[in-house]
Amino acid sequence: MDVALALLIISACVVMIGVYLHSDDESVDGTRADRAYQTLSGSTITITYDMTAENESGHAPVDSDNFEVPDGLDPDESPELYRVTTYDSASALVAESALVGVEYDGQRPLAYADDVESSVDAAIRGQLVGSDDSIYAVATWEPYANSSISGTATAGDRPPRTADISSTSVTVSTRMAGADEEDYEALASSFYDARAAGSAGVDGTAGTLAELIVEAMFPVAETQYALESTRTENAVTVYDYRQLALAFGGDDLKAAVDEEITGVNPDANAANEQLAAGLADQITEDMRDDPIHDELDRLFAAHSDKDAFTTAAVPHLEEYVSIETVDLTVYVTDQ
Repeated sequence: MDVALALLIISACVVMIGVYLHSDDESVDGTRADRAYQTLSGSTITITYDMTAENESGHAPVDSDNFEVPDGLDPDESPELYRVTTYDSASALVAESALVGVEYDGQRPLAYADDVESSVDAAIRGQLVGSDDSIYAVATWEPYANSSISGTATAGDRPPRTADISSTSVTVSTRMAGADEEDYEALASSFYDARAAGSAGVDGTAGTLAELIVEAMFPVAETQYALESTRTENAVTVYDYRQLALAFGGDDLKAAVDEEITGVNPDANAANEQLAAGLADQITEDMRDDPIHDELDRLFAAHSDKDAFTTAAVPHLEEYVSIETVDLTVYVTDQ
């Protein structure tokens, strides 16, 4: 019965997509992109990505020195253990591929990001076969405004510049935890404390923001469980830590993080602290070059009382930080 019901739902979704995107209008109207987004957000897709697959540069995660294959689980003998299958709405998985495709200094640290993105692209194309529109979706993740750390993923064919295009942009929530009211107050407080001590306020805020971003990437409870596992989820988690540590701080940071994620007593919380410390320097540079720096300095000059400064600063920090969301733009053109 479960299988029959699943097939019925899938069939209904395919019919819905074909009918919902069909229009008798000869031109691309301004609402067609909205309808396309509603279809993407209302349609469930399944993707499978492979840790043994090579990325566009010819590198596979399992071939990296940072990927330790668990004893007795050789990829050639048990390839199914290195394939990850997941399902969600099409819009959510485009957003997810942007998170996995995090970029820093022009590089994608996680080699399986390409396979995730291509799997999402193929699944969406499969769902939209037979529709009258060509859909192109672009997901962009920036944990804070003008961040050097970002992720981008696409699905569909980029429309030609001469095409008649309808587009819509939305904000999509992700699996990552965002900042709450206490976190924003902590960001403001750390700025005030650093400024009151004679340092640049962003020196304090950057460290707090780095901790929030890293914990969103590696939630402590789930990550601790993975680090204590003896199966492939351990290898993938260790690989992720090492690759990001290399990107954010080089060999020294990788070595510091490695001490916390390997051995008989791995410690996800301590590993996060090390990774955040390495990330903080770049966030400091980004904040110095962003208007948020001048705005917080202005508020500090206007509010000598810490509580008053915090109250005034929180709305600006809420606008500046967006760890848990991805910006998704959907373009539609006539095929």
